[in-house]
Amino acid sequence: MWLFILFFTVPLIEIVLFIKVGGAIGLIPTIMVVLLTALAGTVFVKQQASQLFDLFKKKTNNLENPSEPIGHGILVLFAGALLLTPGFFTDIFGFLLLIPAFRYWLIKQLQKRFFHVRDIDVETSNKYENIYDAEYTDVTPNERSPWKKTPTSKD
Repeated sequence: MWLFILFFTVPLIEIVLFIKVGGAIGLIPTIMVVLLTALAGTVFVKQQASQLFDLFKKKTNNLENPSEPIGHGILVLFAGALLLTPGFFTDIFGFLLLIPAFRYWLIKQLQKRFFHVRDIDVETSNKYENIYDAEYTDVTPNERSPWKKTPTSKD
């Protein structure tokens, strides 16, 4: 039901804003503002996506948890879609998603909502290591290993 409301109200809000802004500044300036926000949004999205991809590569190369840049990357991709959609209402949310502090806040809210994570600071949560209780067997070849050939063995 909430998805229906979203798909119904957002275009309605956009139409009302187009009429109000177009009436205040005129048709051509309104179209120019929409085109400029799409262009600026594309530049900002490309820049942030590049930075997040570099962070993702760094984290994976260091065998760290890459979920942070992945989550931010998804939100930046969504911001790009909102900024390319003609409208003022969608542009506001698109530009908000380009602000890293807003993305951190939004990710924290989504974690609380969907994963029931309470009282965890998103910025420092990757600093904690997981501890696993496990047993292991050392399989490093040694001098007496039957698979390792030594000069003293008779083969």
